[in-house]
Amino acid sequence: MTMFSIPYQSNGKNAFFDFTLERDCVLFAGSRHLSVNRQVCNDLINRFGKLGFSFLVGCAKGVDESFRLALAESDYKNSTTVACAFESKVKKYLGTFKLYAVSKTLPPRVALAKRTLWMTSHCSMLVLFPSVPIGKGSALAFKSAVKNKKPVFLVVDKKPTESKDYQVFKSSLFGVVNGYWCIPNSIKEAVS
Repeated sequence: MTMFSIPYQSNGKNAFFDFTLERDCVLFAGSRHLSVNRQVCNDLINRFGKLGFSFLVGCAKGVDESFRLALAESDYKNSTTVACAFESKVKKYLGTFKLYAVSKTLPPRVALAKRTLWMTSHCSMLVLFPSVPIGKGSALAFKSAVKNKKPVFLVVDKKPTESKDYQVFKSSLFGVVNGYWCIPNSIKEAVS
């Protein structure tokens, strides 16, 4: 079990929203059109790894690929699962990572959506690097994670739209990336 503590201002005073995760599996996801700096990937992987997290990442280019490459060279390769939407991707990563694959008979868009839904249901939290404006795949991952009561760290400059389904806190993740925590209302603040 891991506790996160998010600082925020309440009535002009410093406060913290503390929450715990029962399972420790982080999903890294985001745009196919972005890449994440290798040092950022390594720093996040090492911080989560030292906390005992396992890792989940997709089979796409962009953000997925950035984290797959960093994970393949990390001490945490054996605690990484790659979720594949296509048989060709399964063959590519066979023997390198643990794999999850969707059915070969699904149309491409359905396979990608099913893979995303599987990943958000099997992680304990999502770290999302979306494009601006947010693309369909990232939007699906975000909505699905919140629906599955998973906290999301959204690596964006602009504050996400407020919602009745989650609270938004501006923060940084381990001092490595800045963005916003989106904490589903079903996640209650931990009692210290």
